[in-house]
Amino acid sequence: MSPDAKHRPLPSRRTWFAPREIAIRNAWGVRWIRLSRGAQVSALALGLAAFGWVSHATITTLSMRPADDGRDETIAQLQADLARQAQLNGEVAALRAQRDAAEAARTILEKQMTARANDRDEARPTNPALPAAAPAMADDSAALSLELSAAYDERRRLLESLQVAEDRLAAMERTAGATRDLLAQAERRATTLSDRIVALETVQGALVDRLTPATAMELTRLEGQLGSTGLDLSRIVPTGGPGQGGPLVELAQAPPPPGSAVEKPESRDRLLLLTSGIVRLDTLRAALPAIPLATPLTHYELRSGFGTRMDPFRRRAAFHAGLDFAAPIGTPVKVTAPGEVVDAGWEGAYGRAVRVRHAFGIETRYAHLRSISVKVGDKLEAGDVVGKLGSSGRSTGPHVHYEVMLDDVPRDPIPFIEAGRHVQQTQDDK
Repeated sequence: MSPDAKHRPLPSRRTWFAPREIAIRNAWGVRWIRLSRGAQVSALALGLAAFGWVSHATITTLSMRPADDGRDETIAQLQADLARQAQLNGEVAALRAQRDAAEAARTILEKQMTARANDRDEARPTNPALPAAAPAMADDSAALSLELSAAYDERRRLLESLQVAEDRLAAMERTAGATRDLLAQAERRATTLSDRIVALETVQGALVDRLTPATAMELTRLEGQLGSTGLDLSRIVPTGGPGQGGPLVELAQAPPPPGSAVEKPESRDRLLLLTSGIVRLDTLRAALPAIPLATPLTHYELRSGFGTRMDPFRRRAAFHAGLDFAAPIGTPVKVTAPGEVVDAGWEGAYGRAVRVRHAFGIETRYAHLRSISVKVGDKLEAGDVVGKLGSSGRSTGPHVHYEVMLDDVPRDPIPFIEAGRHVQQTQDDK
């Protein structure tokens, strides 16, 4: 061994990626192989780049899955776990590289020590110069032993670190597996919910198909009956609706709600049409109690109708602005809808009369009363008694003259009464 080789300082293997020199002894001398820091870093970088690409592709694939209720948090957790797993894999790769380098150095040192021991054994009986060279060989052997011991210590430390890292990696893999299972369960639940939504949409379509014609028929009939009274239905159901506005955005440009299917335009239009009809029908039905649709007497005999008739006093054609209901004197006369008394007292030819103002520009008059039970300003509910039937004023006998006026114009009470009968019959059928 040359003096330069004998006194060459041994490289330290206690730091990561430190430059390393490996000595190979043979019959022709000692050969040194240098592992530079750049070579080690390049090998590790190539391994980390390959693993990083695989991890990035996996994360990108998972992130491109459609979001659903409850999955965003699970996907984010899975991505974070995969990132930590990628970092840990890099650490494991570095530890494994150092372990392999230490294992190679240890092997070379063992071979060198074995070769030197063999040379010493072979040279001991025949070589006369051996006693002189023995101290140098002993020093070299001691140095190799120290280096081998250090290599064993480094290898043991690396193995312990590698075992800890592999244990962490295994735990991360188990966590990632559990997270993937949770994601799969979320996807199965999303599929189940989607199937239920489709089933509900099918049921909704069937209900719309069944309710639309029935609603339209009932709405047409009720509007026809109320329209025959001369009442302007726009007073009950405004046609303008609430104020609306905003820029025009085509349906194709509108993003669908997260986790929900895009509703078909024809289904939405049919549902809107049905909803509009139901709202209009409910509004008309809610307004019915405010309209005078009843008769002022429970039991009566209709003596005279609305319109042209023979005047009972002058015996010639004249206009009759209401209905005459005959009944015994003293029969209670009841108001036909909620309202406020605006006149109560003597009204010339009407005799004792009461006039009540209702909603939607409607008023009713109860004339020829024997007595009056209310005063101006009283708030009445349907069925409240306004007086007793009599024959006061221009009258030939006991009866109540009943008028319905819309915007101060007399209207035939018969359509109002017939509409009330239909409403009552419909409620009885239900």
